[in-house]
Amino acid sequence: MSRCLRLLSFDVQAPVFRLSSPNGIQHGSANKGGEVGALTESLVSFIADADAHTLPDGAGDVVRTGFCDTVGVMIAGLSEPVYTALSAAVAARGGNPEARVALGGQRASAPDAALVGAATAHALDYDDYAYSNHVSAVLVPAILAEGEHVGATGADMVRAYVVGYEVWREIMTREPGHLYDRGWHPTAVFGAFGAAAAAASLHGLDGDTVRNAIGLCVAHGGGVMANFGTMAKPYQGGRAAQAGLSAVRLAMAGVEAGPHALDGEDGYLLGLSPERDADVTRPADRLGRDWGIVAERLNVKRYPIVGAAQRGADCAIQLHDTGIDIGQIERVRYCLSERHARVMPFRKPQTGLEAKFSAEFTAAAGLIAGALGFDQLEDSFVQRPDVQVLMDRVERTIGPDDDPVYASGARADIVHLDLKDGSTVSSREVTRWRGHAENPMTTEELKAKFMDCASRQMEPTAAAALFELLHDIADLPSCDALPAVTPRC
Repeated sequence: MSRCLRLLSFDVQAPVFRLSSPNGIQHGSANKGGEVGALTESLVSFIADADAHTLPDGAGDVVRTGFCDTVGVMIAGLSEPVYTALSAAVAARGGNPEARVALGGQRASAPDAALVGAATAHALDYDDYAYSNHVSAVLVPAILAEGEHVGATGADMVRAYVVGYEVWREIMTREPGHLYDRGWHPTAVFGAFGAAAAAASLHGLDGDTVRNAIGLCVAHGGGVMANFGTMAKPYQGGRAAQAGLSAVRLAMAGVEAGPHALDGEDGYLLGLSPERDADVTRPADRLGRDWGIVAERLNVKRYPIVGAAQRGADCAIQLHDTGIDIGQIERVRYCLSERHARVMPFRKPQTGLEAKFSAEFTAAAGLIAGALGFDQLEDSFVQRPDVQVLMDRVERTIGPDDDPVYASGARADIVHLDLKDGSTVSSREVTRWRGHAENPMTTEELKAKFMDCASRQMEPTAAAALFELLHDIADLPSCDALPAVTPRC
């Protein structure tokens, strides 16, 4: 019997932190003393006792969304150069053929399969995110790869996703600032911890091994915004998935790490923290009680561009749909927040990769095409003279990050068009686009996105069958039940 069949019970219980840290300090859920190591020890306890926690009502819905959305965008990403390059590199390296690479015919070690799968899922920047991190693009390929290796059931994989999500959220939110402000790529910085937690859950690891795996994740961390708009950006996400699985395997083999590598005075969180004010001494006593996966859920993208541009795309397409004459536009004023502007550094992109991170392209493409999909992200569209000319007319109006709920983002984004006759036409304000956690897609809308992605590589009937299997992921007997995906030449 699968050890995760208790998934179907939804009574939430608080975890009991009963492990001792290497220095002999006992940490309990009532301990608020703020000792060094309290954070790591509570993470260790939560991960090692994963089977003792019953999952909250609603967690399964989030997980199935994550699997459906991620596998869909991963399949679409099979046509991207980063998949071709990384799969070739992994094939040349060899290794144990433990898992399928991006559900295809190629096999590799589970860490290498996770690397290629996660990078491919992130290649189009069409994957979901939560707490400003691309959670599913790292977790799902890591879980599929390691799950295939250990013979995990769908229920095992659901639990692993929840454990990875919660641990990642806990570590990431210990930083009160915003790492984007210092050029860090948070998905690359924190993703390994989520992948390692998920893999540890699949293996049922003991506390000492989990502790070492956390420390080894620190040795793998990193990734910067300077790589946005290049193949290195999705590689950073893939590397996080690979690093998490590698850290677990190294810990299982007996490789030890510093017990305070994550939360010590000279540890990861304080070393990264711009003001060295990360909260590293408070135990993570909300784990297993205050479930982030049902509070924050996932933001699913409507457009294959950076999450910060989703609002602006909606605004521009609204204006296109009014029948505006592009030739009459004197100036485009795109109002957005400082942090959202920061992750869109390309003002005059020349490639589809660059265009994904451009406020100017987002506005121009939405206004001209009335859409922002795969066709608009082709280099040939980006380089069209009319697109290039209109991008020159886009001005950014930067406002505060005053969204009342989220740390980054304006209260709302809006696009104004100043016309040659002196008049101004404005879009409606957009705050929560369709697909945002507070305005979620329906199952039909999620399936439509999946089919649009997967049908680029699969026959529609096969794609539809795969969606249904993923949507019922908790009932999957094993990873082997998922059909192989063969990229079209």
